[in-house]
Amino acid sequence: MRQRENAHRHVERTVGDVSSPSELTRAIVEAVADATDTPASDLGASLYDVVEPDALSEVLEAAANSHVSFVYAECGVVVASDGTLLVDPDPTFAGDAGTQLRGVTQQS
Repeated sequence: MRQRENAHRHVERTVGDVSSPSELTRAIVEAVADATDTPASDLGASLYDVVEPDALSEVLEAAANSHVSFVYAECGVVVASDGTLLVDPDPTFAGDAGTQLRGVTQQS
Protein backbone atom coordinates (compact mmCIF):
# COMPACT_ATOMS: atom_id res chain seq x y z
CA MET A 1 0.00 0.00 0.00
CA ARG A 2 1.42 3.36 -1.04
CA GLN A 3 0.43 6.72 0.30
CA ARG A 4 0.51 10.34 -0.82
CA GLU A 5 -0.77 13.19 1.31
CA ASN A 6 -1.07 16.88 0.56
CA ALA A 7 -1.34 19.84 2.91
CA HIS A 8 -5.15 19.57 2.99
CA ARG A 9 -4.94 16.15 4.66
CA HIS A 10 -6.36 14.58 1.54
CA VAL A 11 -5.03 11.02 1.62
CA GLU A 12 -4.53 8.82 -1.43
CA ARG A 13 -3.50 5.19 -1.14
CA THR A 14 -3.45 2.11 -3.29
CA VAL A 15 -4.98 -1.03 -1.82
CA GLY A 16 -3.12 -4.05 -3.14
CA ASP A 17 -6.06 -6.47 -3.11
CA VAL A 18 -9.62 -5.13 -3.27
CA SER A 19 -10.90 -8.71 -3.06
CA SER A 20 -9.72 -8.87 0.55
CA PRO A 21 -12.30 -7.36 2.93
CA SER A 22 -9.76 -7.26 5.76
CA GLU A 23 -7.21 -5.37 3.63
CA LEU A 24 -9.89 -2.92 2.46
CA THR A 25 -11.09 -2.37 6.03
CA ARG A 26 -7.59 -1.77 7.36
CA ALA A 27 -6.71 0.60 4.52
CA ILE A 28 -9.91 2.65 4.87
CA VAL A 29 -9.68 2.97 8.65
CA GLU A 30 -5.97 3.89 8.54
CA ALA A 31 -6.51 6.45 5.75
CA VAL A 32 -9.40 8.10 7.60
CA ALA A 33 -7.34 8.17 10.79
CA ASP A 34 -4.49 9.83 8.88
CA ALA A 35 -6.79 12.34 7.14
CA THR A 36 -8.30 13.41 10.46
CA ASP A 37 -5.09 13.11 12.47
CA THR A 38 -6.99 10.84 14.86
CA PRO A 39 -5.94 7.44 16.20
CA ALA A 40 -7.98 4.70 14.50
CA SER A 41 -9.29 3.59 17.90
CA ASP A 42 -10.75 7.09 18.46
CA LEU A 43 -12.70 7.41 15.21
CA GLY A 44 -15.94 6.70 17.02
CA ALA A 45 -18.03 4.91 14.42
CA SER A 46 -17.21 1.45 13.21
CA LEU A 47 -16.71 1.06 9.46
CA TYR A 48 -19.30 -1.73 9.66
CA ASP A 49 -21.89 0.89 10.69
CA VAL A 50 -21.39 2.57 7.30
CA VAL A 51 -20.54 -0.14 4.78
CA GLU A 52 -20.29 -3.93 4.75
CA PRO A 53 -16.64 -4.67 3.82
CA ASP A 54 -17.48 -8.07 2.30
CA ALA A 55 -20.08 -6.52 0.00
CA LEU A 56 -17.75 -3.62 -0.83
CA SER A 57 -15.03 -6.07 -1.81
CA GLU A 58 -17.45 -8.10 -3.96
CA VAL A 59 -18.71 -5.01 -5.81
CA LEU A 60 -15.21 -3.71 -6.52
CA GLU A 61 -13.97 -7.11 -7.64
CA ALA A 62 -16.96 -7.80 -9.90
CA ALA A 63 -17.15 -4.51 -11.75
CA ALA A 64 -14.05 -3.26 -13.57
CA ASN A 65 -13.61 0.51 -13.67
CA SER A 66 -16.06 1.01 -10.83
CA HIS A 67 -15.91 2.98 -7.62
CA VAL A 68 -17.89 3.23 -4.42
CA SER A 69 -18.17 6.41 -2.39
CA PHE A 70 -19.47 6.95 1.12
CA VAL A 71 -18.99 9.06 4.23
CA TYR A 72 -17.18 7.55 7.21
CA ALA A 73 -16.19 9.42 10.37
CA GLU A 74 -17.21 12.68 8.68
CA CYS A 75 -14.79 12.06 5.78
CA GLY A 76 -15.54 11.51 2.13
CA VAL A 77 -14.21 8.11 1.07
CA VAL A 78 -13.87 6.82 -2.49
CA VAL A 79 -12.63 3.31 -3.29
CA ALA A 80 -12.06 2.24 -6.90
CA SER A 81 -11.85 -1.23 -8.38
CA ASP A 82 -8.21 -0.58 -9.36
CA GLY A 83 -7.35 -0.22 -5.66
CA THR A 84 -7.27 3.57 -5.53
CA LEU A 85 -8.45 4.83 -2.13
CA LEU A 86 -9.12 8.54 -1.65
CA VAL A 87 -10.09 10.10 1.68
CA ASP A 88 -10.80 13.75 2.42
CA PRO A 89 -12.01 15.37 5.66
CA ASP A 90 -14.69 17.13 3.60
CA PRO A 91 -17.68 14.73 3.49
CA THR A 92 -18.94 16.31 0.23
CA PHE A 93 -15.82 14.88 -1.42
CA ALA A 94 -17.55 11.48 -1.64
CA GLY A 95 -20.45 13.03 -3.57
CA ASP A 96 -18.10 14.14 -6.33
CA ALA A 97 -16.32 10.81 -6.70
CA GLY A 98 -16.26 10.63 -10.49
CA THR A 99 -14.53 13.98 -10.77
CA GLN A 100 -12.08 13.10 -8.01
CA LEU A 101 -11.01 9.88 -9.73
CA ARG A 102 -10.35 11.44 -13.15
CA GLY A 103 -6.66 11.57 -13.77
CA VAL A 104 -5.78 9.37 -10.80
CA THR A 105 -3.63 6.45 -11.80
CA GLN A 106 -2.84 3.32 -9.89
CA GLN A 107 0.58 3.47 -8.31
CA SER A 108 2.85 0.47 -8.58
